[in-house]
Amino acid sequence: MADKDAQAQEVELLGRLRQGDTAALEQLYHRYFDRLYSLVYNQVGKNQGIAEDIVQETFLAVLKSAGKFRGQSKLYTWLCSIAYHKVADFYRRQKRGAKRGEQPPGVSDEELEKIQDSELPILSKIESEETRQVVERALLSLPADYRQVLIFKYVEQMPVSEISQIMHRSPKSVEGLLTRARKTLRAHLAQQSEG
Repeated sequence: MADKDAQAQEVELLGRLRQGDTAALEQLYHRYFDRLYSLVYNQVGKNQGIAEDIVQETFLAVLKSAGKFRGQSKLYTWLCSIAYHKVADFYRRQKRGAKRGEQPPGVSDEELEKIQDSELPILSKIESEETRQVVERALLSLPADYRQVLIFKYVEQMPVSEISQIMHRSPKSVEGLLTRARKTLRAHLAQQSEG
């Protein structure tokens, strides 16, 4: 019953948003900001400034594309999908800037170091500091998609069906990505423990 009420509230909220109701945007922002911020914050190496910018970009994109939401997923899943793409855009800009020897706009050397030296929340559960550092290095060495899918699954605790909607992949593809990500993470961990 509570799930149907929440779904009805989401539909009503989106309807108001499509009509340009600023109170609806404010309500959406307050309802989902913390969760989206946490997700993005973990994806950008716990860099507060970058996370805030990406979440703001996400809400602007939501405002522009509210009419395109078909309601085939939960509202939060749709928001995560937009945020996921904004994070991917950030890393693409960062990579292009690095190839040209530039920094992405608004990112200082100190912030880039924080991104590379970040901790992920899942790692705080590991008791040994040395082990945590080994796992952190291995996780950060993974390709972005691998790292992202592991965070969605194990930090955000999302089911594969939601991850597939966010990443625009089939559930089978997400399961394969998870398998490869876990295997690669294990290989990196084994390599680091040998070295």
